[in-house]
Order: sequence, then structure tokens, then C-alpha cells
Amino acid sequence: MIKRQGSAAYRVSAIFVAGLLGLLALAGPVSADSASFGTPTAITTFGKGIVMSQPVSGASFSEADLVLTLPGDIGPSVIKIKNPVSPLTYTFDTSKGQIQPNTRVTARFQVVLADGSTQQGSEIKITYVDDRFHWQTKSGSFVTLHWYDGNAAFAEQALAMGDDGISKSAKFLGVTETQPIDFYVYADQQSFYDALGPGTRENVGGEANTVTRTLFALIPPTDLGYARTVVPHELTHVVFDDATTNPYHAPPRWLNEGLAVYLSEGYGSSDQSKVAQSARSKTLMPLPALTGQFPTTADRFYLAYAESVSAVDYLIRKYGQASFQKLVRTYSTGASDDEAFTTAFGVDTAAVNKGWLADTGITSSQTFGPQTAPGGPVPPGWTTSGQGPGGQPGDGSPSTGLLVAAVLALGGVVLLGVAVMMHVLGRNAQPHL
Repeated sequence: MIKRQGSAAYRVSAIFVAGLLGLLALAGPVSADSASFGTPTAITTFGKGIVMSQPVSGASFSEADLVLTLPGDIGPSVIKIKNPVSPLTYTFDTSKGQIQPNTRVTARFQVVLADGSTQQGSEIKITYVDDRFHWQTKSGSFVTLHWYDGNAAFAEQALAMGDDGISKSAKFLGVTETQPIDFYVYADQQSFYDALGPGTRENVGGEANTVTRTLFALIPPTDLGYARTVVPHELTHVVFDDATTNPYHAPPRWLNEGLAVYLSEGYGSSDQSKVAQSARSKTLMPLPALTGQFPTTADRFYLAYAESVSAVDYLIRKYGQASFQKLVRTYSTGASDDEAFTTAFGVDTAAVNKGWLADTGITSSQTFGPQTAPGGPVPPGWTTSGQGPGGQPGDGSPSTGLLVAAVLALGGVVLLGVAVMMHVLGRNAQPHL
């Protein structure tokens, strides 16, 4: 509901609030002390950190913090500064790849005065950059290209790939892109991996950071052929994230990666061969196995991508592009996987998985995971000798008394095991720093 500020009730309230503020002003400041913050500074060095500093004077304080906010954070982090003195200084360590280049950092210093009140300095804004290279920049319709190796013709082609990739993905998904995207091109593998961080897999040639809206790609100036695949692939992730983002639930990974492959290179013969061969050898992974991270072994890693684009190709062939767009729009509402698929296709994820498997020629598959134990003979001594309760003929079921005794005995063994384990852990466990 919108509150309309022209009403008589609002004017009376405004006069009352103004009068109250006037009385508070006459009463004087809440704190006897008041800190004076000087001009803050921030210096970023790739692979080392961001050093932030700000002088403070005019009041004594025994506690100081840095209030830090990174892109995608739900709220700010408060970092206590040890032995605070003016100028207040804090170094945000990036030596272990805590953040990637082109991450915008926002921070404020704050001090706790003698009377317990808190006072904050001015806002500090800085972008963590990869300062190892002399970057050149060129802007297009959607993408801003950053590169350090290669001529103007190389830059023109790379930028065109970026703009075309965004345009194609947005049109296919039925969305409109308005926010800018930065595209950083690295010419050598080691520099590229250093930028992405230590957790990067060795077979990665591009990565889209959808939070900072940044694309990183390994593209030597002499190998633009590879770029024609990796650039639209990674930029599709950005568009897909824009179209489906919500505070509650992310789509399955196979859907995201499958769409990126589908729009960048299609469901090609190599992927079709991988899926068909795995279907024949009964080693195909069902879609629920690909909702999170993909396998790390090379053969399963590439099979996961092949299966993902196969599943996306199946959905589009069976239900059409309009229904696929509906799936994307439904995810943006925070719907669960089953809700989104049922809304778009009229079937849940289990039915989609079954239909896709059938499309690959698999009508039944082995089930993995916990299974119901098979039945077997009752051990000797676990049944009465033909007598049930009250001396009635038994039915061969275990005696109640024996069952209770067995349960109690088992429970005692479990409790003893837990006690021993806790004792050992209490003596030997060490905290991880």
C-alpha cells in the first residue's frame, strides 16, 4: 500500500515529529565525545590484498571495526580491528584467491566511543583489479572487453562474439538484458588460473561470475576459433542467471550447463556419441545425479556436459521453446524444481528424467543408493517352539521377549560405541584453523 503524504493526518504527524526533533536538538548531543574521521584511502594489489586506512581524531575509543560488504552478500560483515589506533588500517587478504578481479568492495570504519555509542566514517568504495597487465578496453552494446595481448582486429572480433552471445541467449530465453557485463581476456593459462583462484579445475577455459557480472576467458590472440564456443557459452550463464535469479532456489546445474552448450555449439555429434555409448553400456547418469557439481574425472565430467545438452535438446524438441521460456520465468519466482517443471511442461522432474532416458533408449535403469534389505530365514532360537502368547500355537514370528532382549543388547552396544568414540575424539580431535 502506498502512503499518500498530502493527507491532514500526515501533516499533523509531520508537525509533531518536527517539534520532537527540535526538543532533542535543544537537549544537546547524545554523546559527550565526537570522533572526526579524515579522508579514507584504499589501495588494491592483485594477489596480495586491499589495504584500507582512515585517520580518526577528536575522541578516545578502545574498539574499532571495519564494516565490509561484497557483491552478493545478504548483509555486511563486521571485522574487529586489533589494537586500534589512528589511522585505522585493515588489509583484506586476497593472497589465496578469496575474491576474483573486478569485485567491487564497499566498507566503512567505525569506532565505539567511551559512552558506548558507535560512530562511522565515510564509505570506502574500491574495485579489486588484476594489476599485472596493462589492460586495453573497448565497449560494445552489452559487453565491455578488457584485453592485454592482441591487436585491434582481435579485440573487435572478441567483442562481437560477446555482444552476439548475449543477444542470442536473451532472445532465446525471452528476456531483456540492460546491465553491463565485463569481459576479461587472458592470453596465457597460468595468468588465467591465477585470476580465477586455486579451486579452478584444469580443464576450464572460461568462467562467468554472475554475481559481479564478469566473464573470464582464456583466449590466445591466435586461437579465436576456440573463443567462438567459450564466449557465448559463458555469457549464456549470465543471461540465464539474470532470468532465473531469486532468493530461494537455483535451477539444477544440468539445466544451466545444458542450455549454455545448446546455445553455443548445439547438441553436436561428439556429445550424441558419448550419450549413445553410455546408454548402451548402461553407464548413463540420471538427471538427479547432475543437479549439483559435476563429476571430477575427465570421462564423467565431459559425459555430464553431453547428458546436459542432450536433456535440454529433448525438452525443446518435446515441449517447444515457448514452454522452455515459461520454465525460466517460473524459476524466477522461487519455485522448486518440481513446481517449475510442472508449470512449464505439465510433468515433474521425475517424469522428465524418465522421458529423457526413454529418448536415449533406456526404459529401465539400475537404482543406486540405500535399498530395502532382502528377506531371509529367521535365525535359530528367535522363534518359540510352536507356542504363541498365552500358550496359543505360534505363527513362526520372533518371540517378543527375545526381540526385546535383542533390541536392548543392540542398544547397549551402540551406546558403548558412542561413548568410546566421544572419548577418543575428546582426546585426539584438534581444531582446524
